[in-house]
Amino acid sequence: MKVLGVKDSVVESLRTQIIIGELKPGQKLNELALSSLLGISRPPLREAFRMLENEHLIHSIPRKGTHVSELSAQDMREVFHARAMIECYAIDLLEAKNIRCLPEMESALESTSELSVPSYDRKEEVLRYLQTIVAYHGKLIESTGNQWVKRFYNSIHSSLTRYEFIYTYLPGRPHQYRKEHGEILTLIKRGDYEKAKEFLRSHIFAVVDILEKNARELITTTYSVRAVSRPLLSAQIDGRAKSGPGSV
Repeated sequence: MKVLGVKDSVVESLRTQIIIGELKPGQKLNELALSSLLGISRPPLREAFRMLENEHLIHSIPRKGTHVSELSAQDMREVFHARAMIECYAIDLLEAKNIRCLPEMESALESTSELSVPSYDRKEEVLRYLQTIVAYHGKLIESTGNQWVKRFYNSIHSSLTRYEFIYTYLPGRPHQYRKEHGEILTLIKRGDYEKAKEFLRSHIFAVVDILEKNARELITTTYSVRAVSRPLLSAQIDGRAKSGPGSV
């Protein structure tokens, strides 16, 4: 089991809370309240903020502080188009190398065979459920052996996951993923790379279409679900901020 340092632990914790909506889009992050709540000094928190800003999960405004990045239809479209571009290029690289045997993608697909949907009020479990599913796409990128493609993909991964998490709360449709993932893998095995890319694009943009049509309702539904594992972090931060010194 990997042991994380203070900064990495804080990054992982805050990243999770942003993705599951416990820290909400547009919310101001009070540095003093957060450092007290997390039991850390402010230097590693500031370093964590820098890393999260590189992932586009938060942004800093001079004299106004640090805020969780907003969600929008335009941002969603742009990040999913970037995803489609990178993943289709990954298939191009597989074709150039005539790679058809993809054991890690098969393993990622197999790991979802008995995956059960967790209760929606257990948001961190829902996130782990989602991460198990989308690991398939990560293995596609890794299978290219191209580290730059992997870095580009990782740079948008957290933003993608925010929208995918919301999509997971849509009844029925998200659970068709396994059949679609299997079809893409079968096409690559056959060497039908063009059709695999076509199917992959349809798979990706089906999510975009549904999110565009239902974005407001899905965001409201997803972020209004109270997590049962712990009190809302946002409420704790707000409470500390109100009782303590002003934001930094």
